[in-house]
Amino acid sequence: MSQSISFALDDANHEIENLRKQEYAMASGYTLDLETLRWSISDSQSYVMVARDQQQMVSTMRGELITDQTLLEKKLECPWDFPKDLQWPAILLSRAATSKSHQSQGLNLVLRYWFLKMAQHHRIPLVVGTFVNGSPRQNTLLDMGYQFFENTLGWQQSTYRSLRPVIVAVLDMTTHGQQALNYCEQKLGNKLSYRLEGSFPDLRYVRNL
Repeated sequence: MSQSISFALDDANHEIENLRKQEYAMASGYTLDLETLRWSISDSQSYVMVARDQQQMVSTMRGELITDQTLLEKKLECPWDFPKDLQWPAILLSRAATSKSHQSQGLNLVLRYWFLKMAQHHRIPLVVGTFVNGSPRQNTLLDMGYQFFENTLGWQQSTYRSLRPVIVAVLDMTTHGQQALNYCEQKLGNKLSYRLEGSFPDLRYVRNL
């Protein structure tokens, strides 16, 4: 299969780190220490999805399956005081990066689509993300059915430092999951030639920051 989606193992860590550092070096709206992007215990506990084109890794995204409110709040760097009830488990999507050679191909949306398919398969009720206001994905997520809430504290606790308002985005798979999947399929069309190799992995949960 020339274009494929798969879940990375620990031995792909250097390729993934290089993709992350390339993407985040061009960050807008926040600053961070690029060493933060090195492969960590959380990565080993997570699902790290990758897209390959002719065997070359061209895009990646991480999904952390979380069942603990305190841990989720630490990762988001804010209390969950939003008018949206938490349901467990929730999957937090982050650490997305795409090679410069493939940045016009919609691979962020392709990976998000396959994570949503995984959430649907395992009946994961909430998909969560966070980003600075003005992110290129912002309108796409609204059209998919995500709800937006402001993290008024911003990112100040970790090696990230937000320079613009920070948004927490939540997709309720029960009420808007199919809408989001339909949106991806309509928007991506033949870009969904990136097919998942094998089946979705069993559930495993992140316990570390």
